[in-house]
Amino acid sequence: MIKSILGGVVLCLLISGIGNGSAKFVRIERLSDRVVIGYWLGTGRTNFVAIKSQKGLVIIDTEMSPRIMAPIKERLEKAFGRNDWAYVINTHAHIHHAGGNSLFKGAVVIGHDNLPADMQWLIDKQVDQTWKRKNLDNNAMTIRNLQALLPRVAGNRLQTRRIQGEIKFFELNTQDIKEGFEIVKPTITFSDKYTLDLGDLRLELVFFGKGHSLSDTLVYVPQERLLVTGAIVYQRRHLPEIGEESKLQDVYRFLAVLDEFLAEGVKIDHVITSHSPPLRQNDLRPVRDYYQRMLTEVHAAQQEGLTLEQATKRLAVRTKFPAFREPPPGDWAYGMHERNMRNLWRILQEEEQQPKTQHAGN
Repeated sequence: MIKSILGGVVLCLLISGIGNGSAKFVRIERLSDRVVIGYWLGTGRTNFVAIKSQKGLVIIDTEMSPRIMAPIKERLEKAFGRNDWAYVINTHAHIHHAGGNSLFKGAVVIGHDNLPADMQWLIDKQVDQTWKRKNLDNNAMTIRNLQALLPRVAGNRLQTRRIQGEIKFFELNTQDIKEGFEIVKPTITFSDKYTLDLGDLRLELVFFGKGHSLSDTLVYVPQERLLVTGAIVYQRRHLPEIGEESKLQDVYRFLAVLDEFLAEGVKIDHVITSHSPPLRQNDLRPVRDYYQRMLTEVHAAQQEGLTLEQATKRLAVRTKFPAFREPPPGDWAYGMHERNMRNLWRILQEEEQQPKTQHAGN
């Protein structure tokens, strides 16, 4: 763990300074008396779910870095009228999800068994000077590009505010990168499922499998009929993932977990994804069907003797998966379906070869 530069009086002054001029870029949405969503107003959206309980407050995910998370935390505390943070849950360790853990002093951090290793890159990028310089250069370029956009949207107040929010976002992150910040790994981890008893409600944490990341976790709150998916269900019409680290057992797990939350007796009114307004329970179904159809049809294509290229053409998104859109060039998810095809093709080939290898060794 990197030694924190945010401590004691310095931390208090820093947080106070962050709040000045930044809180206006934070939006709050109340789902119920016990559940509030906070997010930064910008050209994108990342949801942070805060839950009030008898045993304290819980936050699910914590932004890219402390200076960005601080005004979100401040607004959430104001919404609840309290600041007794008891638990931090990280759905995974990608860029918007675990960089602000250090702000929640005294809170217990919870995540999957794979999360500590999954978070290591957050530490590595701070001590690697080449990586650090690259991040700073990228932020500077992003800020310049956003500033150049402002005159073009001068007549649109909402779009202007979003771009201003995004500029502030990267300015704060740049300060954090320059000065460094503490990365707080989980103190409680789990392999399959974990139930957090909060007195008046419970949180059920479920490992999804290795897909979007190595530590993908969903959080179900039955008393609130709420499911937080992290980046598993990223946003409506966004393709799900079969990752480079995925195995066949992970794909089967994807299906089993989604089936669990689509079961008739499971009541879910709100599905909170990482990067969209709240969805509904039925929005899980196209994701589940994508995995099932991919598994069935890629296996069938291999049995028919098709090549990967032929199978990819047969399983085009527009014709076979119309519930999803193909991201445009330049989007981070551009080529996602083709990557999924390659990964699943490899997974099934390896599975097919496994029994033969075992037999040859006997």
